[in-house]
Amino acid sequence: MCAKQKIIAPNEHVFIGGKTGSGKTFLAKKYLAGYPNVVALDTKGTLNWDEIKKEDLVIVKHLRELSFVTKQKIIYRPVWEEMTPEYYDKFFKWCYKRRNCIVWVDEAMSVSPNPYRIPEYYKAILTRGRELNVAVWSLSQRPSGIANVIMSESTHFFIFDLNMPADRLKLAEITGCREILDKPSGGKGGMEKFAFWYFNVEEDRPVKAKLVETGRKGRVING
Repeated sequence: MCAKQKIIAPNEHVFIGGKTGSGKTFLAKKYLAGYPNVVALDTKGTLNWDEIKKEDLVIVKHLRELSFVTKQKIIYRPVWEEMTPEYYDKFFKWCYKRRNCIVWVDEAMSVSPNPYRIPEYYKAILTRGRELNVAVWSLSQRPSGIANVIMSESTHFFIFDLNMPADRLKLAEITGCREILDKPSGGKGGMEKFAFWYFNVEEDRPVKAKLVETGRKGRVING
């Protein structure tokens, strides 16, 4: 397959799964740099969005600051006191009410620590956000440990290498793609770590691909 862009509408939900260092955050940074109005939830406190010029990006640590931001790219890096279920739900509510934005959750397990817990407004965005033009890109290294709705409501899947077979099994069950049970690449080192399965629910089967660096706002992937 030749290099091509995967076009994702700004109101479509996306799930990206992969172990630490596999490339999931790298992909999200590259892709989302090309969209307006992106709000990232950085619970790990390590998200550096070098693809965005400093004058176009703002980092806030307190939820109350979000309402005063005028820039289109925002990272909400909550202080310790705001890393609670109550504040997470308020964050998703703010995004839901704001409309016309993409919410980037850099680690879904931080806000959905088990399959039975998920902030109500996170769920609201997943189930009703498209009509408000609000989408969510959810990233996780442990798909089997988060709420199913995060994956079942997604249209696009990028599945990198995962540590646990249970995680690949969960995604295979959600998508109906048994191919995902196999690792996307058996190689080691270099760009092999950026190999992944890509699956669109409107298509018949997943395809293998790799990330390709194309500059500040590159969104090209190569199969």
